[in-house]
Amino acid sequence: MKQLFLKKCISFIVVMVAFYTGYGQTIKYNVSNAHAHNDYEHNIPFIQAYNLGFGSIEADVILQNDSLFVGHSTKDITARPLFFERDYIQPLQDALLKQKDTTRKVILLIDLKTETLSALNKVIAIIEKYPMLTKTTAVQFVITGNQPPPSTFGQYPPYIYFDGNINNPAHIEQISRIGMFSDNFRKYSGWDGKGNIPEKEKHALTTVIQKAHTLHKKIRFWGCPDNIHTWHTFMDLQVDYINTDHIEKLADFLKKMPATTSLPANQ
Repeated sequence: MKQLFLKKCISFIVVMVAFYTGYGQTIKYNVSNAHAHNDYEHNIPFIQAYNLGFGSIEADVILQNDSLFVGHSTKDITARPLFFERDYIQPLQDALLKQKDTTRKVILLIDLKTETLSALNKVIAIIEKYPMLTKTTAVQFVITGNQPPPSTFGQYPPYIYFDGNINNPAHIEQISRIGMFSDNFRKYSGWDGKGNIPEKEKHALTTVIQKAHTLHKKIRFWGCPDNIHTWHTFMDLQVDYINTDHIEKLADFLKKMPATTSLPANQ
């Protein structure tokens, strides 16, 4: 009996070591874990967040008269005309050509604000003018917003990925085409960024985060508080990408974090 018990213990330890080898490795929690939300609002779109070291940058796009603008609404593109190609794709290629860190990766999260097929086809047409961007592993194009049906994800070029809905079985079925998971924080918690998250809400958040990690994907939340206490809390919860509108403050915060601060590696 003792030998059988010992064998079971050893087997359990082997399984746990294998599990933590895949899920429990740690990475330094740094600016690459930051997501630039509504990036078009910043002083210098794309370039500012990229130069700060952000690992994910968001571009809301609007197709109008065959031009692909960046902004949340037509009001935005009237007040400050920004263009997907000129202000995001061209600077992205320039940055990659100058980049010395061959290990750096960045997600360009492209939020389709207008009709799906025409906007996505325009996105693809622009990207394909830059062959380097369709072949490099240094950038991942992830489509969110008005996405096509998950059943059609496989019809798009292999460099195009999609923002996943962790609660949508159709997205899980297409997991190889999911670049990351994004979720509405308010579905799980009404926390205002002060004090502690109620335990029931914290458990709900932890469950969905662990589900994403089990699928070997990273996750971010939108619609959440955006302050230092929230950033600390999200790190404790092991949120992979911290969503922010305050890119300089978050970058400064992360650069000053102790080198021992880490998250599970789910790459």
